[in-house]
Amino acid sequence: MKMKTMMTLVVLTLPINVLADDKSGWFVRPFVGISQISDLSADTRNLGSIDGSSDISVDSGFNAGIGFGYRYNERVSVEIAWDYRTNDSSVVLADSSKFEDGDYASNMFYLNGFYYPKVESDKWSPYVGAGLSWMQEIDIDLEQNGTETSLSGDGDIGYQVFAGVDYEINQDWSVGAELRYGSTSDIDLKGEGNNGRYDNLDYEPTTLQVGLTYRY
Repeated sequence: MKMKTMMTLVVLTLPINVLADDKSGWFVRPFVGISQISDLSADTRNLGSIDGSSDISVDSGFNAGIGFGYRYNERVSVEIAWDYRTNDSSVVLADSSKFEDGDYASNMFYLNGFYYPKVESDKWSPYVGAGLSWMQEIDIDLEQNGTETSLSGDGDIGYQVFAGVDYEINQDWSVGAELRYGSTSDIDLKGEGNNGRYDNLDYEPTTLQVGLTYRY
């Protein structure tokens, strides 16, 4: 009789133990980081006295955003994320006109997938992943002597790849760091209140960021 009672207790408590160890569930993850974009060139029209190739120099900037997702099990999770980034920029047009003060910024949404390889640690969780990006808006501001010329675009599709690691603080919270690379090609920007155009612009940010994840 005692043995049957013990077996019954084990069976009844098993689902509770499994649930406590299960990593599945919803999560939210705000993040912030350093944004780096390589210098680039693109074709311009109606900017300056002649059309032609324009050089864009881009400084380091920052990004911030938030992701909402669901972790299916110990190995796989998915996420929908929003990301804003801005980098200071300077531009030299085809006619050698210079715009020393400017800004290169974007709002983007992502659909990301994560894979967590098996490791011998209860606290550390390295991961790799990839995602599709949708550009809600991208714009560049050319500023000179208090005058600003803005051009923007939207709707372009790109991708990103990333790798990172999370450290579990407790059952609900973890903190992590990751490195990301994204690419969106052949972007066209149209003038805002002007007839200027940028054609065939590439957008390839590299980001080192940290995030805080809450599971619920």
